[in-house]
Amino acid sequence: MIVANDLTELIGHSPVLKIKTVRPDWDLYLKLESFNPSGSFKDRTAWGLISAAEERGALKPGTTIVESSSGNTAKALAMMAAARGYRFIAVVDKHAPADKLNAIRVYGGELHFCVDEDDPDGGHLVDVRRETAKRLAREIPGAVNLDQYDNPDNPRGYYRLLGPELLGQISRIDVFVGTIGTGSSLSGTSRYLKEHGTTLVIALEPKGSAHFSPRGHGYFISGPGYPPGAKLPKNIDHSVIDRHDVVSDAQAFNTMRFFAAKKGLLMGDSGGMVAYYAMKHIRGIAPGPDRKTMVLLVGDGGESYLSHAFNETWMIENELLDPSVEKELAAFYG
Repeated sequence: MIVANDLTELIGHSPVLKIKTVRPDWDLYLKLESFNPSGSFKDRTAWGLISAAEERGALKPGTTIVESSSGNTAKALAMMAAARGYRFIAVVDKHAPADKLNAIRVYGGELHFCVDEDDPDGGHLVDVRRETAKRLAREIPGAVNLDQYDNPDNPRGYYRLLGPELLGQISRIDVFVGTIGTGSSLSGTSRYLKEHGTTLVIALEPKGSAHFSPRGHGYFISGPGYPPGAKLPKNIDHSVIDRHDVVSDAQAFNTMRFFAAKKGLLMGDSGGMVAYYAMKHIRGIAPGPDRKTMVLLVGDGGESYLSHAFNETWMIENELLDPSVEKELAAFYG
C-alpha cells in the first residue's frame, strides 16, 4: 500500500494484468495506465516535463504553462498544475474528445481552441496547435511552453519511470508493444528495456497516420498517430523501434467493445490497438517449446470514449461496427 504526501507521488505504480489466450506458449500482459491519477500514461509525461522544468528553475509558483494536446496530455498537465500551483492553458482543436476537454476544465485548466480557418489544408491542426502554444507562451508574461513533441525531458521521464517499473513487475519482456503519438512513451521506455535485455519493440499507429508513411488519410482514433503533412516530433527514436504496423479504427474500436463486454475491462483506443495487434502477431508465429512474454502498453481507460467507440449509434453512423472482429477476438482470447 502506497501512502503519498503529494498527489504526483501516485503517478506510476500501475498494475499489470495477465490475459488468457489460446496460446499456452505466450504470456500476455496488459500494463493498465488508467490507474494513474488523471487516468492515463500521460501523467508520466506531465511528471517528466514539469519535474525537469522545476529542477531547472523554469517554473515558479503561479507560472503559466501552455501546451498543445489532443486530450490526455492536457488533462494530465492540468491535474499536475493544479497540484503544484501553476496556471495551465491547453491549446486544442475540435478533434479532442469532449469528455477530455471537460476534465481539463474541472482541473482548473483553460482551453484555447484552434479553429478550421487556422488550417487551410483541413488537417488535424497539429502544427497549428503547436505554433499557437509557442506564440501564447511568448505573449503571456513568464509563460512556459513545455513542448511535449520535441522536449527530450518527455522520453527521459519514461526512461526514468516506466522502464524500471515494468522490469520490476515482469523480469523478462520478449516483445513490447505500444502506440506512437509524440513517440516519447515508446522511445523512452524501449530504450531502458533494450539496455536491460533483448526486447523486440513494435510501434503501432492508426491506419491513415503518417508516422511511418508519407501517405495517409483521415481516422477517428485520437492520441496515437499523426496526420499526413504534419511535422513529426523529434522525440521519436527510430533506433529503438524494431517493427511498425497499423490498426484500423474498426479494429481498435471493436476490440475496445469486446474487452468491455466480454472481459469487463474498459480501455481506450490505444488499448484496442495493442490488444488487436497482439492477437495478429501471436497468430502469425508457429507454436514453439519456448515460452514468450509480451507486454502491451494500454495508455488509458475507456471513460473518455463513451460518446463514440462505445456508442453503438455513432459506430453505425460511421460504418465502424464489424462483428468479424469480435469473432476473431473471441477465438483468440476466449
